[in-house]
Order: sequence, then C-alpha cells, then structure tokens
Amino acid sequence: MKIAVLMGGRSGEHAVSLRSGAAVVKACEALGWESWQLVITRDGRATWPEADGQSGSIGQGLVALEQADVDCAFIAMHGPDGEDGRVQGALELMGIPYQGSGVQASAIGLDKRRTKDLLRTASLPVADDLVLATRDVPTDWEQVSATLGLPVVLKTLASGSSVGVAIVRTQTDLAKEGESMLATGLVVAERFVAGREFTLPVLESLDGRPTALPVVEIRPRSAAFFDYEAKYTPGAADEICPAPIDPPLEAQLRALGVAAHQALGCSGYSRTDCIVDPSGAVFLLEVNTLPGLTAESLLPKAAAAVDLTFAQLVERLVLRGIAAHGPARPG
Repeated sequence: MKIAVLMGGRSGEHAVSLRSGAAVVKACEALGWESWQLVITRDGRATWPEADGQSGSIGQGLVALEQADVDCAFIAMHGPDGEDGRVQGALELMGIPYQGSGVQASAIGLDKRRTKDLLRTASLPVADDLVLATRDVPTDWEQVSATLGLPVVLKTLASGSSVGVAIVRTQTDLAKEGESMLATGLVVAERFVAGREFTLPVLESLDGRPTALPVVEIRPRSAAFFDYEAKYTPGAADEICPAPIDPPLEAQLRALGVAAHQALGCSGYSRTDCIVDPSGAVFLLEVNTLPGLTAESLLPKAAAAVDLTFAQLVERLVLRGIAAHGPARPG
C-alpha cells in the first residue's frame, strides 16, 4: 500500500498539521506501507519527494501527487484548505481516495454558523448565538450583550483547534475583541455556557457504521477553556478517557456524538465538542471532521481506550476512505 500524506497548509494550524502528518507517516511504517509526503508551506508553496528539496506551486504538487500512483491520500491538514472541502474536491477530480469526510461535510464542518444551523435542524442542542456582519456594517455591541449576556464567546467562522476563539467578559472587551475579529470576516457571538467540557469521538466501521468511542473529559489546568495552547501543550490539560460520568450521561453523550456525525454527513470519523452545564443540560459546540492526530490529540486516546493502536486507527481510516471514496483511478 502506498499512501500520500498531505500536511502543513496556510492556516494557523500549520504546525499541528505537521505533527499529525509525522504521526501518520510513522504509522504507515509500522504497517509496512510506503508513504509519499506532500507538504504545503505557510506561504502556499509545496514540497514533495521528487522535487529534490525545491518547492513548487500547490498545483505542481498536486500534479506530482497524481503521478505518484498512490492507493490513498491521508489528509493530515487542519483548518482552511485541508479541512474545508477544497483538497477533498481536488482529490476526487484526480480519482484518488482519501480518509475522512467528503467535500460537503468538510465545508459545513469548518463553518461554525452552518454547522450549528444543521445541528438545530436535527433538533440537537446548541447554545444561543448571533452571526455578526463585517466591519462595514456597524455592530451594536450593547445589543449583543443584552441578547446573549456576558461573558460572550466570539468565534471566527472557519478555524479549528480553538484558533479564532475568545471569551470576553466585559462590555469594553466585547467591543474591542469583536471589532478585531470582524476584520477577518463574519463572526459568531455565542452565549457562554459554564460547565464540564467533553469531546465525543466517532469512528466508522469499514462498511460505514458510525460507532461512538469512549467520551473524553477535558479539564484545562490554567486556561479559561480548551484553547490552542491547552490542546497542544503537554500537561496543560487533563484529558480523562473514559470520562468519569454516570452511565446515563455517557449513553446520552455517545448518542449525541453519533447524531452530530450523521447530521453533517461525516464519513470515517469525527469528534464533536460539547459542554454539560451544572443542571445537566448538554450544548454541542462544534464538529471536527478531521480530528488532530498528534500525541496530545483526543481521538487517538479514545481509540486506545478500546484497544485500538494508533497504527490500527490509521489503517481503519485508510481502508474506510478507500471504500467510501474509491476507486483510486477512473475506469
């Protein structure tokens, strides 16, 4: 088996992607598979094995990928470009299967507004929110706080790994941080929910049946929430798997994870983050269609809790990807 591992990218999650990609390459070695690596640099260039240390355009890299005669591509990219359906669409045009969700689910999953719209349509619980326009349209920040209360969670529409997320606690900070984030485009302002943080991993069988893996509880040690630093700094958060919760809540959260996976039309795997408030009410926050695969990442920890090694996880994802998005070449 020859696997193309795509990593890097122009998003704020470039470094995390490289770590995910390196872990996948190592898993390929453990499985006795050959890996072929396409690395997208921060400035939008590309490197690949035949380039002999030189960089080319992303288009040239994709041409090299098409000529590499791989059995499957493994997308280890996060955020825009890798997780928003664009690279998935390119691979489909080339007839190269890949792991994870298809174009539509990927695009929706990275758009926090449309994700919440679909979750609401499926009658799944989400926090109240407002979608704020760009800086060209003045925002009434007092009306935002009057509607949602303080603190308020601000989120840019298309980021992962908690990049582009801020919790603001005062009216002054709301206006200041909000105007800054609006400079990048639309922003979701969401009612802050205090409570315990959990993530709900889902892994599909080879025939496409989604199964909930054990729930993971996340307890940041110093950060206000499970932000980028807490996610990827060793020791910055306690990640407990299986989560120490009662069986009824465990069953409820597992069912919600599968329901969110299905509502977005995900494939292969997903990871849905949520908050459970002190009353026991659950609020789904976002659905990750390409969960991280670093040593600190949560889905591999949940897989390990059911005795699935990292290499076995990669093997499952690749084989499921070939089944869902193959064959490798038209005709």
